[in-house]
Amino acid sequence: MNKTIITLAVFALMTMLPLASMAQDEGSGLSDAFSAARGLSGNTGAVPAPQPAPAASAAAPVKDWTLMIYVDGKNSLESAIFKNVNQMEQVGSTDKVNVVVEIGHKDLSDNGEGSWKGCRRFLIIKSTFTRGMASPALQSIPGCDMGDYHQAIDFGKWAMKEFPARHYMYVLWNHGGGWVPTTPGYVNAKAIAYDDNTHHVMSTPQMGAIMRALGRIDVYGSDACLMQMAEVAYELKDRTDFVVGSELNEPGDGWDYASLLRRFYSSSMTPLDLARAVVDTYTPQYPYRATLSAIRSSAMDGFASRLDAFAEAVEKAGEGRTAAAARDSSQDMLSEDTYKDLYDFVSRVAASSASADVKARAADLTDYISGTLVADNKPSKDMTRMHGVSISIPAEGFDPSYTAMLFAGTQWPRFIQFMQQ
Repeated sequence: MNKTIITLAVFALMTMLPLASMAQDEGSGLSDAFSAARGLSGNTGAVPAPQPAPAASAAAPVKDWTLMIYVDGKNSLESAIFKNVNQMEQVGSTDKVNVVVEIGHKDLSDNGEGSWKGCRRFLIIKSTFTRGMASPALQSIPGCDMGDYHQAIDFGKWAMKEFPARHYMYVLWNHGGGWVPTTPGYVNAKAIAYDDNTHHVMSTPQMGAIMRALGRIDVYGSDACLMQMAEVAYELKDRTDFVVGSELNEPGDGWDYASLLRRFYSSSMTPLDLARAVVDTYTPQYPYRATLSAIRSSAMDGFASRLDAFAEAVEKAGEGRTAAAARDSSQDMLSEDTYKDLYDFVSRVAASSASADVKARAADLTDYISGTLVADNKPSKDMTRMHGVSISIPAEGFDPSYTAMLFAGTQWPRFIQFMQQ
């Protein structure tokens, strides 16, 4: 019996199983049919419906990596879901790497995977599909709320149990707005992952709660707009090695998952290799208005101390107006003018300052950003003033919800208000 007949037989068997929705159950394992599907590749035809798992199953092998992508399409990005999934399927999971996704979409649209709404979880297999997806659906959550950080935690715990690995990456895929409330009508409208059905969205502190609940993640990524901020990276610093994201808005197509997987699979597959694979394959898609960078979490404490020293030096020198002028002229995030590239801002303060101490503290900070904090940074050719990390510098007003973030423990909130005097 050839491989094609075997493949069709396995999927026919899976399709004949009774359709059922699976409630979230961290104690359940994968069925034998799903376990068999781990090794399938090629253009496999229709995707089987998700099935209830048995009470117990054989332990999955521990691989080198499990990549977990939380694909929140319950909003205007719904149409972009399957382009990115098809990119993942061009490469697929391997004997060393699991690629696991949770997909949520709000409509009963048929994208080739069948008409359904809510959330489903998939193990990504290699396929030549160009519409819909071929990967097996392993679990269904009809009433999921993708703007609730508990849902993101549940997905991560499920993936880490069913697909154990020595290293993990976790990606939040959706709209992003940095740390501030940007979307009228949303509940808790900060940061990332908008659910148009529930009008919930995750806050920056909730992003930190996700990472704490999962233990430790080697690489965290925001495939979303405006998320590569000092405030966000600082919230995640104790639970991940690298934070990947964009200072600017991302186009709807987001990351190039096929290219990044190929780049990663051909490397030595360290956490730094994975972070760099995402960054280095992103910008070539977008010749203009594009940035992506990777931040070292281990450098965040050293960064915060140098930022505090810089802010204190400016305050001691009484150069609030100098800093405010630098704020107004430094590189903003185009769609969000209260977010500034931090390196550009500090450099402009130093260039106009009359204080030797300010200049020295600024040089120490910018050298640290470029040489230690930012592990990789690839701006497009028109965005060379972007150096890999932005920060909130509003010209007026101070949002009291800023104090809910860990970053509020630095001198930065006071410095913001100092510049506004």
